[in-house]
Amino acid sequence: MTTKSRRNKKSWFLRRGPLENIATAIIGLGVFMLMQPFSMLLYSHSFKFILFGTLAFIVVSHFSDE
Repeated sequence: MTTKSRRNKKSWFLRRGPLENIATAIIGLGVFMLMQPFSMLLYSHSFKFILFGTLAFIVVSHFSDE
């Protein structure tokens, strides 16, 4: 195994694509929690999810594409 392939295999998670998808899913989960009519607990934590997802997306958007 070459050094480049080891490095790519090791740092696949620190790439922009997968982390942007995770941050987007967290934002979507927060919006779902905000709009659901069943649980006050979910509603009360929805803003935290939306805020964390947004901040994560902003940070991750500065990561490398490679």
